[in-house]
Amino acid sequence: MSEQTQRNAVRRRRGVRLVAVVVVALVAVVGPIAGVGVVASAPATDDTREIAYGETVSGAVDSVDPIRSNPTENSHSGDWYYEPVSFEGEAGDVVDIEVYAPTDTSLVLVGPDGQRVAQNEDGGEGNNSEILHRLPEDGTYTIQVTSHFPEDTFEYLLSLERLDENEDLEMSVGDTIVGTVDETNDERTQYNGRYEEVQLSGNVGQEIELTLSSSEDSALYLIAPNNRIVAQEVAPYSGRDVTIEYTIGNDLPHTVVVASGDFSGQFSYELTATDVTNVTENETEIKSDNSTDSSSDDGSGHHAGSGHGSDGPVESNLRVLNAGLNQTSATLGSSVEYTVTLANYGDKTGAFDRPVLVDGRTATRVNETVESYRIRTVTVSMTPNRTGQFEVSLGDASPETLTVVPPTTAAGNTVAVGNDTQVGYEANATAGDTVQFVFDMPRSDATLQSVSVESAEAGTLWLEAVRTRNLTDGGPPAEGLSVANGYVLRPSLQSGGNTTESPVQNGTVTMAVDRASLGDSAEANVVLYRYDEASGEWMPLRTTRVGSNADTVTYRAQMTRFSAVAVGTVDPVSTTGSLSKTSIGADETVTVRATVRNDGSAEIERTVPITVDGETVTERSVSVPAGGERTVSASISPPAGTHDVGVGDVSVGTLTVEAVSTDEEQTRDAVTTEATTTGGSGAGFGVVLALLAVALTLLTVLGRRD
Repeated sequence: MSEQTQRNAVRRRRGVRLVAVVVVALVAVVGPIAGVGVVASAPATDDTREIAYGETVSGAVDSVDPIRSNPTENSHSGDWYYEPVSFEGEAGDVVDIEVYAPTDTSLVLVGPDGQRVAQNEDGGEGNNSEILHRLPEDGTYTIQVTSHFPEDTFEYLLSLERLDENEDLEMSVGDTIVGTVDETNDERTQYNGRYEEVQLSGNVGQEIELTLSSSEDSALYLIAPNNRIVAQEVAPYSGRDVTIEYTIGNDLPHTVVVASGDFSGQFSYELTATDVTNVTENETEIKSDNSTDSSSDDGSGHHAGSGHGSDGPVESNLRVLNAGLNQTSATLGSSVEYTVTLANYGDKTGAFDRPVLVDGRTATRVNETVESYRIRTVTVSMTPNRTGQFEVSLGDASPETLTVVPPTTAAGNTVAVGNDTQVGYEANATAGDTVQFVFDMPRSDATLQSVSVESAEAGTLWLEAVRTRNLTDGGPPAEGLSVANGYVLRPSLQSGGNTTESPVQNGTVTMAVDRASLGDSAEANVVLYRYDEASGEWMPLRTTRVGSNADTVTYRAQMTRFSAVAVGTVDPVSTTGSLSKTSIGADETVTVRATVRNDGSAEIERTVPITVDGETVTERSVSVPAGGERTVSASISPPAGTHDVGVGDVSVGTLTVEAVSTDEEQTRDAVTTEATTTGGSGAGFGVVLALLAVALTLLTVLGRRD
């Protein structure tokens, strides 16, 4: 049984209210393919004149179309508008023609000779029609799309499939087979004419559902291994599907008899066996549409129980006609298109929203609206950002394989995969290698220039760089800066068929900042930050200014983990200090040390004041490289007392300078008194007495002269 036949069977088993199928269309967070665009076709034109096998087309029956007589035997009279849609067929082709519209439709198949080959009104879902027929000859056939009612105008969807007949008339539960009953088959009165037997295999206790579709009065019989008919159903009128349910009670094969209620000629059929053992009520919601329990004739050839009863709520009914890649191979960085053709079989405009999956992860989404009984084709564009083979699917449908290869003449080791995304790759990285990825990003307020990554293992090393926007409110501290964007860096390693998302040990990132974006910020105050996902905080990186010119200032930072990086500012200088002593004597000195640290990106020069009680007593000048620190010292000898000693505006401690003690002062006074008021035999005392004697002698001599 072909895949197409199985798809047709699944389609036919669904009821009038099919759930809306939604499309699928690679960054979940991050995927190997990124979606970049959606293009939708305009709705199909109304006038439809041709169709081919495997196609579904939309059209409209209106008053400018040809007119024919009543296509069915009912009491209505008047003119019937119809739209003739032609196709090329060959003798022996089994065709399945279905029409969907908001009215009660009719289908007529006209052969190459202009004669009617087949007709159906009630074989489709609900109000719709279906013809299953084996073509008698080669040539151009015409499908007449019309209505049960005269002068009826409506829009419609028409599908045409060629079914493969099964030569082996054996099936298991879950299979669908296609066949034709013709003059080669046996006749039996019990089955009202010619019939065909199909052998069915199943398991004991298995609950099955058999459905027979044909353009004639379908008749279905199930015969147990003991040759007894255990279930049967005959359609009450032409083209009606029949369904029987049965629980298998014997391991031996059962026989399914396909026949017609009142037709002795040729007819084609489609038989499906479904396992409904574990089907819930929700999964069988529309089965009553095929019920034949309450059939009657309204006197006009229009039968109750055919789906033409009371109308349900107006609903959309979206189906995917086709979905797939427009190509199966692509070059890294090139665009890949995925096209989805949608049809709305309902009476209301429907909304379509579904992701395209690449290796099970969302690459992009298709959001589209489809008018009732219209077809739209939507194309989404995706750009691979990895090489290798990827499974691309429409939802949980069977995936297709997309092969992505590197560029044959790559300039460097990075490739643009979008306006804001570039990917670097190194095919033969070894453990411990440092790989430099040079990017060619469009210039912005902060432009990524390069990233180096140290590979932890051997394999193909990847680095995806995505420019972020609007960091003003959620970015790092950036006093005075006007930089709005940063970059998300995601390295990964492909090795042995596995992809590791964090294969790096160390790395650097280099960014050029537009000088105008610096504003009033000093160059040395600008550093790069990394967003820490665990804490939710921006962490400053050890950054060095590596270039400065009239247009840009370039910064390079070291990283051990990769995530989002952005430009920010720091207060680069921090000063600490210490005292060699906290207490000294009056005639001693103390050493004050000041350590200046530079957390900025460029060398700074600072003059550090040494203060005592807030007053500068001396200064020291120092140059500190980016990321470094320097220590200077000074010796001071403050007066007696308690003093607050500082370096700059930082207090380093309290210094106590001791005054001369009271005992020392009294000792000095006692010595002086002794020296001046008390006698003694020292050498100094004799000299004084001698001088006094000389003075008295001179005074005596002078007095005698007078």
